[in-house]
Amino acid sequence: MKLNQLLAQLNKKTVLGDSGDVEIKGIVYDPLRVEPGFLYVAINIYTQLDKIELPDGHPFVADAVANGAVAILAQKDVDVPPNVVKITVPDSRETLSILANHFYNYPSRNIKLLGVTGTNGKTTTTHIIESIFDQHYTVGLMGTLYFKIDGNIFHSKDTTPEPPDLQAIFSDMNQQGCDYCALEASSHGIDFHRLDGLDFEVGIFTNLSPDHLDYHKTMDNYRKTKLRFFNWLAEDKFAIVNVDDPYAKDFLAATVAQKLTTGIERPADVTAKNIRYSLNGTQYDLVTPAGTTSIRSKLVGRYNVYNTLSAVAAAVSQGIGLEDIKKGIERPILVAGRFEMVDCGQDFAMVVDYAHTPDSMENILSLAKSLNPSRIITVFGCGGDRDPKKRPQMGEIAAKYSDIAIITSDNPRNEDPMQIINHILAGMPETPGEVIVDREAAIQRAAEVAQIGDLVLILGKGHEKTQIIKNKTIPFSDREVAEKAISRVLIP
Repeated sequence: MKLNQLLAQLNKKTVLGDSGDVEIKGIVYDPLRVEPGFLYVAINIYTQLDKIELPDGHPFVADAVANGAVAILAQKDVDVPPNVVKITVPDSRETLSILANHFYNYPSRNIKLLGVTGTNGKTTTTHIIESIFDQHYTVGLMGTLYFKIDGNIFHSKDTTPEPPDLQAIFSDMNQQGCDYCALEASSHGIDFHRLDGLDFEVGIFTNLSPDHLDYHKTMDNYRKTKLRFFNWLAEDKFAIVNVDDPYAKDFLAATVAQKLTTGIERPADVTAKNIRYSLNGTQYDLVTPAGTTSIRSKLVGRYNVYNTLSAVAAAVSQGIGLEDIKKGIERPILVAGRFEMVDCGQDFAMVVDYAHTPDSMENILSLAKSLNPSRIITVFGCGGDRDPKKRPQMGEIAAKYSDIAIITSDNPRNEDPMQIINHILAGMPETPGEVIVDREAAIQRAAEVAQIGDLVLILGKGHEKTQIIKNKTIPFSDREVAEKAISRVLIP
């Protein structure tokens, strides 16, 4: 595509150099991914390049040029050789989204997008949507774990990918004939303009609780960012809101779209009654505008009932029948690191879960309590270089529900692990337990102290396959470490 054709999409720009005959073969924001003929866009809010945080792309312009960039777009003044076109714009992130949409010829317009936003439940909700919809449609899925096209799994480094990656995925979905795509609309994805220009068929709000405050600074900023997603929904689209959440009224007021409500405590369009929980799943009566049916779901816990109700409301909005909804819910739905059972034949239960916020931790531990195990043993930590305010809160929650708490590391990054642990301990003065900085040793210890009927919860990392310590990213899987720990206990 000619550079002039791309630049014609921009209202405000300054161009230095002859852009007339420049052919753009690709658009990237990562200097290491530049190839000859590419446009490099320097974004000045951090992104993750294979889990390495890049705070500002502008200092890497020379690397992009060395790798063959024929044009540089930036929002700061940068030095560019005379043979390379320089474009300066007010906001390079916003511009990146505009250009990526146009470069890939707006592929999302051929897919009905089902966007899920909220603090917790986004990943599981998209998987339930996929299970319901793929009985009759070709479905794409995009989120924290990976992206999927018609059941095929591909690696993804961001919950909501950067615009060129996002548009490339949508283009692949077009080629595979996807009818729908269920995707997670993260707060970073919204605020970083990654979702700009997309036309959502359905917007879903799950819940809101403190998270990412290292970036957003206040809950009000975090809330307003999420609300922007609902502002985008048009009158002929659908907004689905969990009315049991304290922020529900804000999300209902933020959109002109047609509304469907979900909930358990308050009256709602889609609800669950007569709920019965166990370690093997959940049973309840599902009540919808399309009728009522009994459900036997393999997903465990109250929060998964909420996730299911959101997915059901999305299906109802698209005219999917109650029988297909029931089948989709009752199929095995595997979501890595979400109340993932680790069963190696031991006489106690062990679960790996991604819970890494006070709210998600409260959800998982209250669920554990309701299952009446002999004891609850909790292994957890908090991430470094992230919101420190939630650390004592999570310690207090662990103390409230756990019989034994083992406090350990969880991606300490550039912080001293003991500093993080001391923040956690400030919230749990009385709980029996111990501090074991090494996460593998902590999980091993939990397996060793567990007895018949106990429930061991390994919280925080869930599906993640690495541990970030200072500037090193090392392989680490909670599930794999848990399996090894159990095997050592079973065969000393």
